[in-house]
Amino acid sequence: MREVRVANRYAKALFDLAIEKNLVEPVKDDALLVQEVCLQNRELVLLLRSPVIKDTKKVAILKEIFENKLHELTFKFLVIIVKNGREYMIPEIAVQIIKIYKKYKNIITANLATAAKIDIDTRRKIITLLEEQVNAEIELNEDINEELIGGFVLSFDDKQYDASILRQIQNLHRDFDINLYIKGY
Repeated sequence: MREVRVANRYAKALFDLAIEKNLVEPVKDDALLVQEVCLQNRELVLLLRSPVIKDTKKVAILKEIFENKLHELTFKFLVIIVKNGREYMIPEIAVQIIKIYKKYKNIITANLATAAKIDIDTRRKIITLLEEQVNAEIELNEDINEELIGGFVLSFDDKQYDASILRQIQNLHRDFDINLYIKGY
């Protein structure tokens, strides 16, 4: 928990500077790139967490990977993080920057799990209904879960609406487990 708070402070510092210099979009894009590279390259994350490897070597590796791909502000920020001994937090800082960006732009991520892929019209209707409901832009992530049998499960902002057949069957099982029959004779 403490690591997330510290990462959030670093992310907020960079994001505030990006707002001040009118570089919000490039910094967000850089955070997405750093997050993607860290997710796909476990060795890089292990290298960043290693206390044996010197800071200069870590900076050289980050320079080799990111210098021409990131905005100058973001790259210099990564170098400062390494020099402060917080390089192990780089993946979490990227995640926090993306969260701060979404909050800044009033974007809510919703997750929709269905038994089968939904069509484009249904997707648009769901997004429109949610946008009207929460008064924010919706980023919809779809997941196919055949165990649901039918229906859907929609999750966003710590809320969940479960309209799946699986949930209805589970409710029926629970109801039948409570035997209300009283033997009278």
